[in-house]
Amino acid sequence: MTGIRIVSYNVRYANRNDHHDAWHERRDAVARLVRFHRPDVVAFQEPIAEQRRDLRERLPGYALVGRGRDDGGDGEGCPIGVRTDRWRIADHGTFWLSETPGSPSTDWGATHPRIATWARVQPAGDRPGETRGDGDREAGDGGRHRSFLVANTHFDHVSGRARRASARLLRRRLPEIAGDASETATGGEADHRRPFVLVGDLNCTPGSTPHQILTETDGGGEAEGGENEGRDGVNAFRDAAVAADLRHGPATSLTDFARLIDGRRIDHVLVSPTVGVESFATLTDRDDRGRYPSDHLPVFAKVTLPTSH
Repeated sequence: MTGIRIVSYNVRYANRNDHHDAWHERRDAVARLVRFHRPDVVAFQEPIAEQRRDLRERLPGYALVGRGRDDGGDGEGCPIGVRTDRWRIADHGTFWLSETPGSPSTDWGATHPRIATWARVQPAGDRPGETRGDGDREAGDGGRHRSFLVANTHFDHVSGRARRASARLLRRRLPEIAGDASETATGGEADHRRPFVLVGDLNCTPGSTPHQILTETDGGGEAEGGENEGRDGVNAFRDAAVAADLRHGPATSLTDFARLIDGRRIDHVLVSPTVGVESFATLTDRDDRGRYPSDHLPVFAKVTLPTSH
């Protein structure tokens, strides 16, 4: 089993009306938090182009991919970064949470275009079919490494219909993407069972209909318009906060920069069935002013991936 440390963090878009919590006051603290916890994978929600540039500059040990949600690549994004000393991104892309996911678009009553960015991640230096020698293995590694898919998203904050439809789209589409570029398994057979992880600000709490659509075996909730998407009996995600052997931190992920807002765990890490979860935490790090660096807390999960032999 290969252990992967993942952090998902809504860093709040650069709003000039935030005054002493404006981005230029927070950006160093956001980057320090990431560098201190040293996740293998970090996923951000809401950064606009200038914030994505700041994060790349302040996180030189990470390769970040992703674009903005607007036409031309501007607007808020959902970038994904990996530690370059351990991982590389073999492929990546972005699609829209809409009826036309291949192009910038807004549907289902959403207030803004909403996107999901995904990345196929492999161990640094590995190529399909490669096996590391014993001297190259880290603790917990075993034999041939498998790649995995990570996806990062941000659901609409107003439209419940958009959140439900977005959950159905992700439940259907992510397993398809995970199986697209198949790895060659032992014996030359294609392995379409690449593990995948979905992180992000879903703007809904555990037990809500969008959360149920993603995590329940039958897809949860009621399909709209006669659709059965999401009610397939397979491809259910597991909530890392529930599946974790060890849980740490508050049961909320929302702040007003100074205090926690109770009962609002809207930031999530969800994993496919073959992915194990060792621990889950909501991180409460404050900056040197004693304030939270964002109006969200980052969420952390340590997951284990099955290895191929």
